[in-house]
Amino acid sequence: MSLLTIGNRSLELRVAKSAPPSLRHFVTRITRAERPTGQATQSMHVCGGDRTRLIVDTCKNEVLLELAANLPGGQATLEIGILQAAARSMAVMGNDDLALLHGSAITTDEGKSAVAVLDGGRGQGKTSLALGLAARGGSLLVDEFAFTVVRHDQPCIVPMPTMPWHLRADMAALLVPGAAERLLYPVDLPAGALAEHRPVPLSLIVIPDHGLPAGELREAPAPAGRDLLRAAVTDHEAKLRNPRLDHVSIFDSPDDVSIGRNLCGASRDEKMIEALSAVPIVRAGIGKPHDLPASVMAVSRRIAGGT
Repeated sequence: MSLLTIGNRSLELRVAKSAPPSLRHFVTRITRAERPTGQATQSMHVCGGDRTRLIVDTCKNEVLLELAANLPGGQATLEIGILQAAARSMAVMGNDDLALLHGSAITTDEGKSAVAVLDGGRGQGKTSLALGLAARGGSLLVDEFAFTVVRHDQPCIVPMPTMPWHLRADMAALLVPGAAERLLYPVDLPAGALAEHRPVPLSLIVIPDHGLPAGELREAPAPAGRDLLRAAVTDHEAKLRNPRLDHVSIFDSPDDVSIGRNLCGASRDEKMIEALSAVPIVRAGIGKPHDLPASVMAVSRRIAGGT
């Protein structure tokens, strides 16, 4: 049984026997092999079909992903599409104990706390900034799919050591010399992944902002901070329901996605925004690839308690 485990949830990921070996290998890399006695709270079946479509049954906690032959974009796009479908479907199924944020996260303070670099709708640079920070002493937790739980009023990031990181082509040479793939696994990156699976308390939220000079930091108190958080909290579900919002998608239109009614979604989002708003939030100026060191240095000083 191949399980994608996130917190107390496990998605059994099943691929049709007719699937190509490359797809089977990819599923093996992002999951953990468990004995038949392992518990799966949700399931996802990937198979061929006349067209590419996704059906999410929130009552039965089951997902069906049908893939048409000869999808445009190649293997990397297909893998990203499967990651998106799996993570986003898990987020909308089940109860409201787990939220999916759009962003990356690393550990600090010898793994005792986490820093999340989230999408606040103000530009790209999340993965690049997170990798730069990790290279200065942190460890990688997760990229793109930052699942978060709240324990005793404290937001915590759930590590995802089997999930790959999305590396921007224009940042690749600066961060990972010789990188040729769009998806890189923790073992391929210059900073190691956290070995444990326990959630890590969140101590700082960083929002990359192309509207600020590279390296400039600005605190984001409420209500501005809440607006930035809302983008990060709702982005993945919005793109699940409407693939046209995504810059990389294996679906052509919202008609390709069928998702059951999610009764707890809105209340879950508000609860998560409320919890996250108690964490310090800063906007970080981020520019061209050659500006990245300035942004990394500024955030590193902020993490260390400097100005």
